[in-house]
Amino acid sequence: MPPRNLPTDPAKLTPSILRYLESSPPDGYSAHQKARTTAARLVHSGHKQEAIQVLFISAKELLKVQEWGSGTDLGCYMVETYRSAEVQVDSESKARVTQLLALMTSEGTWRKKLADLTIKWSLEFGDCQTGDPDLHKYIGELYYKDRKFVQAEQHLVASCKRDAAVTLAEMAYEWCGKGAEDPAPYACRVVIPFISITPPAILPARTFLSKFITLLSSSDSSFIATTLTYGSGELPLTTSSTLNWLQMAVLTVQRAPAEGVSGVQARGTTGGISREWESLVRKYKGQDKVVGSQAVQEALLHISTNTFKIPPPRQAGGGPDLMNLMGSLFGGAPARR
Repeated sequence: MPPRNLPTDPAKLTPSILRYLESSPPDGYSAHQKARTTAARLVHSGHKQEAIQVLFISAKELLKVQEWGSGTDLGCYMVETYRSAEVQVDSESKARVTQLLALMTSEGTWRKKLADLTIKWSLEFGDCQTGDPDLHKYIGELYYKDRKFVQAEQHLVASCKRDAAVTLAEMAYEWCGKGAEDPAPYACRVVIPFISITPPAILPARTFLSKFITLLSSSDSSFIATTLTYGSGELPLTTSSTLNWLQMAVLTVQRAPAEGVSGVQARGTTGGISREWESLVRKYKGQDKVVGSQAVQEALLHISTNTFKIPPPRQAGGGPDLMNLMGSLFGGAPARR
C-alpha cells in the first residue's frame, strides 16, 4: 500500500497537541513529546515552515501553563529549525522568539538558553556582526527587569542602539547606588566597548555619558564643576576624572581616521589626531586608577591599533582580541570600593 498522506497544516496538527494541556493538571510531558514528534516528521518531509509554526504554538502554550523545561526545549528546537531552514532575521521571525522569551520565568537558565541560541541564529542570518540589535536590546531589557545587571549590560551594549544606551545609563546609575559607589568603572564598562568596535558607536557612547552624568548630578548638585570646550564640542567637567576622560576619549575617537586610511596617512607629518589620542591615554594612565587598570589599558591598545592606526609596542603583538577585551571588562560587577 502507498504511504498514508499525513496532514501538514499546523491548524490541523496543533489541536491534538494542545488537548493534553486542557486536562487538570495539564499533561505537559505528553504535549511536549507529541509536538516534538510532529515537528520532526514535518522537518524530515521538507515542511520546515510548518514545523516552525507547530513548535511556536506548542511552546507558547506550554510556557503559559509554566511548563518551563518543555516550553524552552520546543522554543530552542524552533530556533534550530530556523537555522536549518535558513530563516532570515525579520520582524516575523524575531516576534516568535520575543513572545516566547517574554513568557519564560526569570528563574534558572531557561531564558538564557533560548536567548543565547537566538543571538547565535541572528549572527548567521542577520546583518549585524554582533547579533541583531533589536534582539539584543529586548533580551537586555528583560535581564534588567530581572535585576541581572551583568547579563543585561552585555546585550544592551551589543545592541549599539541609542535607546539601549539610555537604559544602560539608568541601570548603571542604579547599579552604583545612585553615586554612592564610584561610578567610573560602571561607565567604562559601557563606553569603552562602544568606542572599541569598527566603526565606533559614537552616538550611543555620547548618549550614555550624557544621561549618566545627568542622573549623577541629580543626586549631587556639585558633581558637575564646570563646562569645558574640547575639540568641536562641549563637555561637563565632573568630580570624576574617569568620566571626564571618557568624554574626551569619545570626542577624540569621533575624529579618528576614516576606514581605509593608512597609518602613515593618518599620522601625517605632525602626528595628527593619533598623537592627540596617545597624549590623552598617556596623561590619564598615570593620573587615574580606573583608566590605568590592566583591563582598560588592553582595550585602549585595541583602539590605538585598530582605530588610530598606531603600531602596537613590539612586546604587545597585535593587541588583544576584541572578544577577549570585552570579557575582561564584563567579567562581573565592578569591584566595590
